[in-house]
Amino acid sequence: MLLIPLVLAPAVMAVATVIERRLGPSAGGWVGALPVAFAVAVLAVTLDAGPETAASMALSAAVHVPAQVALGLVFAHVLARRGLIRGAVCGAVTYLVCSLLVGQAPTVLAVAVAVAALWFAPRLMPGGRLRRGSPRHWSATALTCLSAVVIVAAAVLSSRLAGPGLAGALAAFPTMCTMLTVVAVLRDGPLAGVHTLAGLVRSLPCYLAFCLVVAVAAPAFGLPAIGFGLLACLAAASVTWRRVPIAAVTARDVR
Repeated sequence: MLLIPLVLAPAVMAVATVIERRLGPSAGGWVGALPVAFAVAVLAVTLDAGPETAASMALSAAVHVPAQVALGLVFAHVLARRGLIRGAVCGAVTYLVCSLLVGQAPTVLAVAVAVAALWFAPRLMPGGRLRRGSPRHWSATALTCLSAVVIVAAAVLSSRLAGPGLAGALAAFPTMCTMLTVVAVLRDGPLAGVHTLAGLVRSLPCYLAFCLVVAVAAPAFGLPAIGFGLLACLAAASVTWRRVPIAAVTARDVR
């Protein structure tokens, strides 16, 4: 049964990369941050360890949303000024430090900080005119699909070895958006990476909504809680998508 999530995760993310090809890096970052792979990870953990463990993992992931926001902000600003490698390192270190801090805070406080961070963060992202990017190749899709498999496998293994708290923290790390950012920078320059990270930040309300609903509903409803979480995610997506800048491309650009 656990092979199903491991196969489903990369298939879903392959669809996400097609959207990035057609609509630009901001849209790609927004799609990449949606809790698609995490929803599959929740499914895998529910099947493997039960709904209570999955609920605990989802709550842990919700608590780590401020760390995701901090990673996006720091990565984007350092990337714009100092380049990809320094940006990625600073972003990862920021996520680790913030994860340690929010992990010690009361859950209600951490969620309140997450809501506040999601409100202010888009206004703090660096700007720049979005330009048409270069055609994407199969390697970008392969990297993104591989990261989806890593998220699901890490969530299942860490929940078995160290409990759902660590599993949530690991799964919350924006692996797919980091991959998309690296590919965007290598293909189209730092500004494309900044826009990818801006898409990440604007998409995180969808992630938080999914995690909170699953955390509350999973102990009582089991697997159907994932559906409830996805509905909450879609409701948040209908609002956040409107503010994502779209880069129109021609059919020739996406071949």
